[in-house]
Amino acid sequence: MTDFSKIEALAFDYYGTIGDKQGLADEIDAAFPGKGKPFTRLWFSTCQRYCFQNGMMKRFIPWSELTKAAFKLATHEMEMEVGDDLRDMWIDADTRLPAYEEASEALAKLAARYRLYVLSMGSPWMIEESQKNAGVDGHFTAIISTETDRVYKPGADAYEVGIREIKLPKNKIAFVSGNSFDVIGAGNFGYPTIWVRRYGQPLDDLGVSPDLIVSDLLELAEKLDT
Repeated sequence: MTDFSKIEALAFDYYGTIGDKQGLADEIDAAFPGKGKPFTRLWFSTCQRYCFQNGMMKRFIPWSELTKAAFKLATHEMEMEVGDDLRDMWIDADTRLPAYEEASEALAKLAARYRLYVLSMGSPWMIEESQKNAGVDGHFTAIISTETDRVYKPGADAYEVGIREIKLPKNKIAFVSGNSFDVIGAGNFGYPTIWVRRYGQPLDDLGVSPDLIVSDLLELAEKLDT
């Protein structure tokens, strides 16, 4: 069992962990009733798949471009005719997503004990804008993006970026994500891992399990005794 008393820093995935990707669903529902949640799920899962595909092919597309390509495919698959202005507004949503409602309180508690980082595939400027708009930017030591190394999660090289930038051994950094693939990738790399399982979703059955499972970020703060 992982001894979390040795942890000095927490590295968070951002989208789907702190930034609520489903927060866009209401906007989409206003234009396409009933399609908001299925569309945002498809869009986000397509982004992930494109990361996996590009990583396997050893190609690289910045997140800001990759999310546009995923949006185009999602609208096609769901047979949604989206005008240019609406398309641009929704693609820009990554810079203005709301944080999960408990995020600010929980991050403040965690920041009193740990150094907090974002370790994401997202473009740094997009995450920075999203943090400011969501009011959670003051809790983090730094935003670390694998984009600078042109690598994708869940590849080991992406998690290695965190070791280099945080300047701690991996056993002193706990990785936190709401995304199953990310928790498994980080655990396979050797980080102690915490899965924020908000929706009761199953873990990908690949033989790697998170060290701690919580329902939200406040429960995480409680489990770590902050």
